Amino acid sequence: MDDAFAREVTLRSLLKSKGYEFDKENQWWVREWTTNGGQEKVLEVCIKTDEGEWNKLMMTPDGFVFSAEAISKGVE
Repeated sequence: MDDAFAREVTLRSLLKSKGYEFDKENQWWVREWTTNGGQEKVLEVCIKTDEGEWNKLMMTPDGFVFSAEAISKGVE
């Protein structure tokens, strides 16, 4: 098995085990967090760039990104 393919399979399995779901429409992995007793929602998105790198974004449901980082080290 190719190393890049094996890494991809491992990362996708890890995302699934951490509660992320694949959003086919947006082509990213996402999980939702709530704060303030469920009054506010935050999306944690893992997305693969066109260059093949993975990034983690924290954003509001309406798409405002307030945090972004490369996740080459892994998913927490």
